[in-house]
This record gives sequence, structure tokens and C-alpha cells, in this order.
Amino acid sequence: MLASRTFRVNTTSGAASAGARTFCLYRSPALQQQRTIAARGFGKDAVEGWLDLAKLVASEGSKSKSPYEELAYQIGRDVYVDIAGWHLFLRDMSAVPGLKMSHALATKLGPEVAGSRSGMRESDVAAVLKKIPVELGAGKTRVSLFEVMPSMCVSDLVKILEDYARSS
Repeated sequence: MLASRTFRVNTTSGAASAGARTFCLYRSPALQQQRTIAARGFGKDAVEGWLDLAKLVASEGSKSKSPYEELAYQIGRDVYVDIAGWHLFLRDMSAVPGLKMSHALATKLGPEVAGSRSGMRESDVAAVLKKIPVELGAGKTRVSLFEVMPSMCVSDLVKILEDYARSS
């Protein structure tokens, strides 16, 4: 049974082009499949195809941009929660199904910061973070976002908001 699943690689010459390989798959002695794959350019085609797919997926999601998309991107890139030494970035964390935590924070804090040139004070940001619940253990435990976010990340969030206030 094991011999019927092994792969054997033979280089071919003559009928196949130079640089091609034949992969033989033996399922039984009577049944054999051969596939010739050109080694040159195969990886490049696969990578370009993947990048085209990534552009399609990215462009589909970017049709409905919020006015705070850039702020959400910066928050999701730089701010994380720390749970037992694991860093979970807010771009990967769901606030509610279908809404990432970085977008929820940007939607909440963006309007408050957009009008001012100085951003928000750290105590004001901490007050907002204390009101946002985070469920742990499939809902067994509920803590505030402030409690699971390191103080360094709260400071980073304040700096991001200050930069956003200056640029808007």
C-alpha cells in the first residue's frame, strides 16, 4: 500500500523540452499518471495569480470606505491587547461580528478628534477604552478593553489620535 503512494521524479530528455520534469504517480503497477511541468516561470505565474486575487479581494472590500479608514488602519497596525503574553492587534480583533475593533475605535474616536488640533488627553482615551467590553473565554469573562491593553499601547493610541488631529 505504501509503495502505491510514492512519487518518483525522473528527468526527461528528447520529447520534453529542456528543463522539464516528469512526475510519475504509481497508484498500482497497471495504472500510471504522468505530468510534465515546465520548471521555468512556474513560480512567477503562481505568485502573479495570487497577487491578482489579492487585488480583487482588496478592491472589493474598499468600495465602502468610512471617513476614518486611515485612522482605523493606523490603530489596527500599532495598537494591540496583551493576553497571557500574546499580542492580538486590534485589526484582528472583532468588536462585533463583521466589525473589527480598530474600525470601531476609529468610528468612536474619529469624530471627537477631527475638530481639535491637539487630539485627546490620555485620561479621555482611557475613559473611552474602559467603556468597551471585551469577552474572553467565549463569553465566560468580560473585561474592559483598557484592562487588556498595555499602557504603552494606550500611549501609542493617544499619539495616533494626535497625529490624525493635526493632519485632518
